[in-house]
Amino acid sequence: MTRRRWIVLASVVAIVLAITLTPFAFDYAVGAWTRHQILGIAKEPPNYEVLPTDNALTALTKRASQAKHDRDYQRAVDLYTQGIEDGTSDAKTRRNLIRQRAFAYEDLHQYDRAEADYNAALAIEPLDPDFYAKRGFYFIRRGRYDEALADFRKGGELVPGDGGFPYGEGQTYEKLGQHDKAVERYTEAIRRNATVTTYYRERGSAYNYLGKFQEALADYDKALKLGYPFPFPRETGYSNLGRGYALLHLKQYRRAIDDFDAVLKVVPRSSNALGWRGEAYQWLGNGPQAIADYKAAVAIDPKNPNALSGLKQLEPSALPPGNP
Repeated sequence: MTRRRWIVLASVVAIVLAITLTPFAFDYAVGAWTRHQILGIAKEPPNYEVLPTDNALTALTKRASQAKHDRDYQRAVDLYTQGIEDGTSDAKTRRNLIRQRAFAYEDLHQYDRAEADYNAALAIEPLDPDFYAKRGFYFIRRGRYDEALADFRKGGELVPGDGGFPYGEGQTYEKLGQHDKAVERYTEAIRRNATVTTYYRERGSAYNYLGKFQEALADYDKALKLGYPFPFPRETGYSNLGRGYALLHLKQYRRAIDDFDAVLKVVPRSSNALGWRGEAYQWLGNGPQAIADYKAAVAIDPKNPNALSGLKQLEPSALPPGNP
């Protein structure tokens, strides 16, 4: 997998958008977006059919991928182990098989074995520095942030021109709530490679969290300009949602509504976009539309803090049970 593709994938799985009204609500909104909005986009099911023309390794990896798709993670582990123990693969292929097995071990909650696989991949010669980043993201997932930072820094020393390593540091600092440091590392990632959409989008997220909405707006504008057209509609949604939030706080309500409309075209059941669009309509004096958006938001997510606050002001009778 190329560095650019790794960055895109990492941003989808591990992305942190700073796009809500309070630090607590921000974390809540990020979780809602990640768990429900991304996964709610319709897509074709993967096809892992083994073809007569496939060689043994290709057939094995397809069967392992199918097992993972079916959540038969132990079978996936067994298949990847067969490929690893075959002994005929080159270093790159063996490292990738080990990484895929590590993912399966994580799915089985066998974290000691997953970590052992990342360590084993880094021991294969010639060294692939990219695996410091891969292990760094593993450490993030395990909440071991000091070790994650150490891996990203080590990889960055080995490949000083690669923006992916300071990007990983930025992601770690976001998890630690140190958004000023995250901005610093994203800025370094941009200095190293100014053409990666994700770097601008994630720095915009950190700026939003810090309340620096003008800076966030500039970064989201850059991300949308660099990334258009995106291969998947959800990629625009990340930036539109964050930019809409920045515009809302800059009191550019019409523009914010346009961004939330764009998100809702991709993900009609985005509770966050509905709640924030409702607030924009409320500021514009359009109470009926604001109430409609707030109601739609809490119908999807009864705990949406923005929508609950708006309904409490405009139509308390519409609050879900248990909300005074």
